[in-house]
Amino acid sequence: MFLDHIEVRSNVNIVARENGKKVPGLCRDGHNIYVNLGREYLAKVISPTAFFAGRVDNSVVRSIGLGIGGNKQTVNIATTYPTLDAHYPGQNTYDKDTLTTTTLERPVKVSGTAGVGASPGGWLKDVVAPPTYPSIYSVEFQALFSTSDLQLSGAYPAVPLSEVSLVLSSQTASLQSNQVYDYASSPAHVAVTRQNLVAYHPFAPLTKTNTVSLEIHWVIEF
Repeated sequence: MFLDHIEVRSNVNIVARENGKKVPGLCRDGHNIYVNLGREYLAKVISPTAFFAGRVDNSVVRSIGLGIGGNKQTVNIATTYPTLDAHYPGQNTYDKDTLTTTTLERPVKVSGTAGVGASPGGWLKDVVAPPTYPSIYSVEFQALFSTSDLQLSGAYPAVPLSEVSLVLSSQTASLQSNQVYDYASSPAHVAVTRQNLVAYHPFAPLTKTNTVSLEIHWVIEF
């Protein structure tokens, strides 16, 4: 009988900078949840395909996505940012305890064209390669969001971010808006083509403007 087991823990640290200086009021720290998709991935990734037919690709952690959903969101987006609300509609209910979560609740574009319908854009930011290893039992992924990321050429002067996701390389980063949102149906969620995540973390909203850059550090410990 095996009594020991491996416990996977993760810390999410968001560092906000303005003009190169850290802005403590916009920085966030927390612990993510590994959703069922993430737990399944961790089991398969260490299993040879010859023994585990479920391992059908060679996916790795590749990118990080951001959104304005989640139950930590306290900004009245519909009133304060009506254009942002129209382009990224939805509710603010996702939490860090629901293992069946598969996507960000209200993902936002990192780059591309603002608007609805067939407006193209990139919804994910690649992590910096190679990753670093704070200890022999941990790995750290970093993603850097520049001052222009998420603002889309000034379309959104301020974006109240409140959720973050860890995404595998099997997911498509560039999608048209109507592949991510169904604007005719509340809560405007397109599950088939929206990027799936393996880990999810909601946090108290931070306002991303075109003078603020973000560093996201995601440390996974075993």
